[in-house]
Amino acid sequence: MRFHAKRFALLLSVLLLAAFVSGCISGGGTSPTQTTTSSPTQTTTTSQKPVEVVVYGQWGGVEGENFQNALKVYEQEHPNVKIKYVIQSKLRDAVLTELATGSPGFDIAILPWPALITELGQKNQLEPMNSVVDSYKGDIMENLLQPVKVGDTYYAVPIKAWAKPGIWYNVHDFEKYNVKLPETLDDLKAACKVFEQNGIQPMASGAADKWPLSDIFEAVLIRVGGPQLHNDLMTHKVKWTDPQVLEAFKVLSDLLKEGCYGDPKVAIGEKWEVQVTRLGQGEVAMYFMGNWINLMLQNQGYKPGTDYDLIPFPVINPNADFAIVAGGDWVIIPKGAPHKEAAFELAKWLAGPEYQKIMVEQKGYLAPNLEVPKSAYDPVDAKIIDMMAKYTVVPDLDDNAPSGFQPIIWDKLFELWANPDNYQQIAQELEQYAEQYYGS
Repeated sequence: MRFHAKRFALLLSVLLLAAFVSGCISGGGTSPTQTTTSSPTQTTTTSQKPVEVVVYGQWGGVEGENFQNALKVYEQEHPNVKIKYVIQSKLRDAVLTELATGSPGFDIAILPWPALITELGQKNQLEPMNSVVDSYKGDIMENLLQPVKVGDTYYAVPIKAWAKPGIWYNVHDFEKYNVKLPETLDDLKAACKVFEQNGIQPMASGAADKWPLSDIFEAVLIRVGGPQLHNDLMTHKVKWTDPQVLEAFKVLSDLLKEGCYGDPKVAIGEKWEVQVTRLGQGEVAMYFMGNWINLMLQNQGYKPGTDYDLIPFPVINPNADFAIVAGGDWVIIPKGAPHKEAAFELAKWLAGPEYQKIMVEQKGYLAPNLEVPKSAYDPVDAKIIDMMAKYTVVPDLDDNAPSGFQPIIWDKLFELWANPDNYQQIAQELEQYAEQYYGS
């Protein structure tokens, strides 16, 4: 009994001392989740549940898998953090809806729309990202920082660069039918005719998803009037009814009517990802698409240079300078993010060379952080990087238009695919909408 009484008294004194010390520390401002005692024989630290950082994005398929592989590296380096990646098929709607509530359910969103980002920033719905940008001063592509900057404030930071460098083509189709790689618009039409006669769809468009049509339109627009025309239409310094813009519409109208995109009734139902597979299989000879399909084709077992390759969009106006449309994906942190501090730490890592090198080495990914070595790139991606260094780079037109106007561009180009004879009326309707959006 005496032994147990002494043991109880000793234990009670230790507990009272611990409570006294804890109260003193708590009164000094230390977080209540951290508790220590001054006993020389006992130290107790409460275990913390890992913080779950929720990331919204629209990267699916192979790219989504690669992204989650990279996130596992971060989790290993930060065992107190778990990352939940949520693929949002309607990302814009999800972000806008949750921001409107003032209590978003995500900590980070990866958005490809700089115009929307700046609009949200001006509405005070996003956290400024200057601290992240400043930590990599001079190491991030400036042309991807400027679109998300308002005054002295950056409302996002780029974590991925992409480019839409030209037409991907099936090497075997061209070799089998002895077709010359098109350098001019006439060459392109001639190639289309050969493939059509041999039961191969000359070009794919991915029209059912609508957004790929704006990429094709921009490629034609640049070949008609160069980067100046592209930038002037993007900022509405020229009208959608400008003669050069109408010429771009007519070029597309002619290509559609001549069967270069196959049967229009079939073409408007084409999902863009399916066309990548069809290109690899040789069912489609050509496909204008961004650099990401390099990864998609290789993951399906096709070899660059052997099974498929890349050429610039053919010349339309020999006096027009060539340019490549390029852009990126940006990280935003919403006001009211559930885990703001953890979100900023993750955003800094995503903007840095460690994460981006991991993604580059998995292929189909271009790094906006210039500290990523060129040796990390796949040969085809390195070729695109060289093209971006050689030619003028311009922003994506529809991504940098007023955010409400972007889906209208997509819808109207979809109408062009369905009814190519109606291109002049479509241009007039786009101008009417442009006057509303740019005017406001």
